[in-house]
Amino acid sequence: MADAARPRRRHLAVPASRFLGRDRELAAIAELFRRGERLVTVWGPAGMGKTRLALELASRWDEARPAEAVWLCELTACRDLRAVCGAVARAIGAQVAAGRREATLVERIGRALATVGPALVVLDNLEHVLEQAAPALDAWVRAAPEVRFLATSRERTRLPGEIGCELGPLELPAEGSAERSAAVALFLDRAAAHRGGAPAGDERLADVAALVRRLEGIPLAIELAAAREGVLGVRGLLARLGSRLDLLAGAARGREARQATMRSAIEWSWDLLDDRERRALACCSVFRGPFSLAAAAAVLAEPDAAAIDRIEALRDKSLLRAAPPGSDGATRFALYEGVRELAAEKLAERDEREAAAERHAAFYLAAGEAAAADFERRGALDALNRIAGDLEELLAVAEGALAAAATPRAGAVAAGAVAAAGAPRAGSSAAAEGAVATAAPRAAAERALRALSAIEPVLSTRGPFGAQIELLDRALAAAEALAADLRVVARALAARGRARRLRGQAEAALEDLERARAQAAALGEATLLSGILADLGVLHHGRRDMERARDHYEQALALHRALGDRRAEGRALGNLGALHHDERREAEAAAYYERAIAIAAEIGDGRQEGIFSTNAGLLEQERGAPALARRRYERAAAILGEVGDLRLLAITLGNLGALHHEEGRLADARACHGRAVALLREVGDRRSEAIALCRLGAALASVGEVDEARRALDPAERLLAQLGDEPDVELARVASGFVDLARAQAARRAGQGDEAAAHVGAARRRIARAREGSPSSASRSDDVRLLLRILERSLAALGDVAEARAGAERELLLTEGARFVRPPGSGWHDLRERHAARRLLLALAEQQRCAPGRGLSLAALKEAGWPGERILPEAAANRIYVAMNQLRKLGMKPWLRRDAEGYSLDPALPVHYVAVEPGARVGGDSRGGTGEGEGRGGGKRR
Repeated sequence: MADAARPRRRHLAVPASRFLGRDRELAAIAELFRRGERLVTVWGPAGMGKTRLALELASRWDEARPAEAVWLCELTACRDLRAVCGAVARAIGAQVAAGRREATLVERIGRALATVGPALVVLDNLEHVLEQAAPALDAWVRAAPEVRFLATSRERTRLPGEIGCELGPLELPAEGSAERSAAVALFLDRAAAHRGGAPAGDERLADVAALVRRLEGIPLAIELAAAREGVLGVRGLLARLGSRLDLLAGAARGREARQATMRSAIEWSWDLLDDRERRALACCSVFRGPFSLAAAAAVLAEPDAAAIDRIEALRDKSLLRAAPPGSDGATRFALYEGVRELAAEKLAERDEREAAAERHAAFYLAAGEAAAADFERRGALDALNRIAGDLEELLAVAEGALAAAATPRAGAVAAGAVAAAGAPRAGSSAAAEGAVATAAPRAAAERALRALSAIEPVLSTRGPFGAQIELLDRALAAAEALAADLRVVARALAARGRARRLRGQAEAALEDLERARAQAAALGEATLLSGILADLGVLHHGRRDMERARDHYEQALALHRALGDRRAEGRALGNLGALHHDERREAEAAAYYERAIAIAAEIGDGRQEGIFSTNAGLLEQERGAPALARRRYERAAAILGEVGDLRLLAITLGNLGALHHEEGRLADARACHGRAVALLREVGDRRSEAIALCRLGAALASVGEVDEARRALDPAERLLAQLGDEPDVELARVASGFVDLARAQAARRAGQGDEAAAHVGAARRRIARAREGSPSSASRSDDVRLLLRILERSLAALGDVAEARAGAERELLLTEGARFVRPPGSGWHDLRERHAARRLLLALAEQQRCAPGRGLSLAALKEAGWPGERILPEAAANRIYVAMNQLRKLGMKPWLRRDAEGYSLDPALPVHYVAVEPGARVGGDSRGGTGEGEGRGGGKRR
């Protein structure tokens, strides 16, 4: 039987095109068969290439095992078990008499298979006869232990021993990438075939990558699009993807009808559903992104158990795909876009679109508002993540409501869908109809505002801010024109005020917040009013109107305490701390910060704890306690990273980078500032991004990368000038002083003394300008003060001590690697040839940074000064004594301490690094706040 059947291996179709990708899947299936599995089902949605994969595996199996039979059984035309048996019998060459009972046919085929020895049987397109064929397949698997069965289907057989291999999309290029992934390779290959083999240029790869991402990596969709590339071009295809089922139609010949277009491929699956499953799939088209079983039950308007049955059936039939679980770990599902488009058409045909959309909106509004209230109350990560998980759906609710508010008829339908479903309207009068027509768009506008207010915690912490403002503009315009509920309007005005402030639109933000405050006060909404007062305090604080800021903070604090709102009380206390900080009242600021941090820790509000830990770290840094500042920053960064507040994390990283810069850890500074810029650009906080660019530019200039520094500083200067905040504008000028210093150092190395003096003079003028006036920019901005400290120390390193601030004379200054050192009250000393003394000083400085006042043992000092050398303890102690004497003679004697633990530096001695080397030696190479809402690229946050 096996020999007679061998020629039937030629029954395998020879595809007209190359097989691309899927190497991992082919290897996995082959491995399953090699280890003895008997039945593997390749299952997945329409257009994934299940048949093509099965043909390729069968072909490779045939080549690798010439002694084994390989048969392909096409089941597309079969409609019952008798037809399936006939197709299998014809494929394997079994003789079965016509007219036999089905049970007899199954048994005869089983006996025939049992005699062929090792073989592979491919059963293609099993899903539409699965119910009838599954028992027969089970019988054949048991009857023929040497035969392996590979089935392709849009759902699994669920037979004992079956191994399911779900086939998903082809590998896609990463977002923004133009790499030649499997999906890109497939498109280019098929497009070239239609153009007669003309290769595609690399300049099109970015567009092709974007196209295959939009097509979700579905092979059939990619092939159909490639067939039209010659007419429309890649960008033309991208522009027309809104109606992908029509775009990807009629583009291919030589395919079976069910695969000729995406529409026919999906409708094939639709036709296999029962009516309840069709309704469920149609209703699921209202979801924009992944959804939970609870959401599905609400939209289907069915009990949970029935909804679960429907969703599981659709998933088993590959019409829903598994999506990543939600923040609560719950299973979620999603639709491919082609399936969604067809399902939406079917929903409209069933006249259920408005009712399903109404149920969708009601579910997500309730969930979103509950999570937003929870976040406002606790500031908890889980509440923020719940909103983030539903963000796409809430945006869909807002956009749908805006459309309904703009169209009275549509608004009437949307607002009245549920009521209309439950009660007849036979007796309604013309006046009542008019009232509904007026009320409906108003209700839709209010719904849009409610949805946008619910998502504000996510957009205000993770961005982008611009999209939120645009939607709020439209919704507020509609709501105010329709005399919507003032409570809803006031809440939305406050949300837009906060968003505008974060975009640097201070005047517009003030107008929104004042209107919101007046409405909340008139309505007696104390909770809403207290939050708006705090927001106004932050706004006035950012404008440096300290008295108004203090007044609003204190009013807010009194209301928070009266309401028993501990989280809001902690925020107000922290903001008052930031106010005292800016007024240089450091002790009071520290006390307020500690109280705010304690409340945040008590109630488990990680975000607020991160905010005020960062502010406290900045205060410690200004007070000359870098080790304490670092611990604060690192703690805050860890918390904010867990919370997922990208904007506040970026600001904290900026402060940590500034500390690295001040300590001479320039590579770390550059990395922190670079990451901060990227995060702030992602969330759309333009002001903070500009400040972070100033700090990045200063760090780049400090390592001599002047061109890169200018590329960071130039756009920052332009943006801060547009925003018009004078201390921030001065910050950009001070940051440019580091470019002056870098150019001065380069000129000195080249022996160009006059040019070097000119650049030093430019840096001096920047320092003088920042310190002039009352109040000066330096006194008003911690960002300016920080860069001034570093700039002045760098001037001191160039020998310009007279121009540096007097406080620098009380600090230990080191250049990179301690090549040069300037003890307090002394001049610069060259340690480039005193290797042991230099290494010991570096070790002591690092110990003072990490553990002030704690000594380094002789063993630790020996390893630092003479790494890797084998030295007897007595000799090591002598060497250490000699090196320490060298440091004492350089002026370090008052600052070197020895106790039972070992040697240390006086913990009161400020140690700072400078990025340029002293002007006396020009031959060496020297390379090497505000509050919670307003937060900037550096400084404090309120």
